[in-house]
Amino acid sequence: MAGSLLHLLTYAAGGESASKFWQAEQTLLPFAAAGLCGLLFLWPAVQRGVARILPIRPGSPVIYLTVILGLLLVAQQLSTQVQSQPPLTYGELLAQDIPFVILAFVGVGIFIRRSPRDTVERLGLLPPREKRWWLVSIVGIGVFMAVAFGIEALANVVAPSQQKQVTDVTTVLFSHFNNPAAIIFLGVLAGVVEETLFRGALLPRFGIVVTAILFAALHIQYAVSFATLEVFVLGLGLGWLRVRSGSTLTCMVTHAGYDIAVGFLSLIAK
Repeated sequence: MAGSLLHLLTYAAGGESASKFWQAEQTLLPFAAAGLCGLLFLWPAVQRGVARILPIRPGSPVIYLTVILGLLLVAQQLSTQVQSQPPLTYGELLAQDIPFVILAFVGVGIFIRRSPRDTVERLGLLPPREKRWWLVSIVGIGVFMAVAFGIEALANVVAPSQQKQVTDVTTVLFSHFNNPAAIIFLGVLAGVVEETLFRGALLPRFGIVVTAILFAALHIQYAVSFATLEVFVLGLGLGWLRVRSGSTLTCMVTHAGYDIAVGFLSLIAK
């Protein structure tokens, strides 16, 4: 919010052009909105109202910290959506993803409500109940690819221009990850980080459908498109796997394997 006001004063003083001013404001507005929402959430009446919709405990400092971190992460994603982004680097990708892991561990109350051992169990970072679920997670890679290619084929027919835009955005963002080692790194990072947060921390509290919606919302660099539907459907499948297997590790295998397979197919197609 302070940054937004600073840009307003600079613009008023003639230090910035109108185009630069609005570009800066569009980048800062998500953070200003996150700050306002965080302040509103301090109000007990707001916390009680939210608790009627979501399974949270009003007055909990852990919940408040989790909400603030979540709002900041959403603001970060929105700010990258409204501006033209250069290709991501390894450092930027780590800086973007590591906070999600921190959010997951903080959100379930590590060192506050739970010991590290209890936290690992709560996040589902344990082997599945039955060994056959490892096989299911590997088979799931192929199933997910079939579903994704089906949705993309439909998108190419129904909304070809939108699908091209999605492809162009993806190509620009991940243009530095165009070799086998980089693709494996990207796939494993996404699988571990996103599954720890969504299927590990969020799903046991919010359920499969809500978690899949949040998962799709994370990938807003694609805007609202068939790609959003694709991510949502994959989120439903990963949620089902988490519930049935009792392990987030199986979801990590499927998620990472899917991303790596798609990455290698894209590399071969070039």
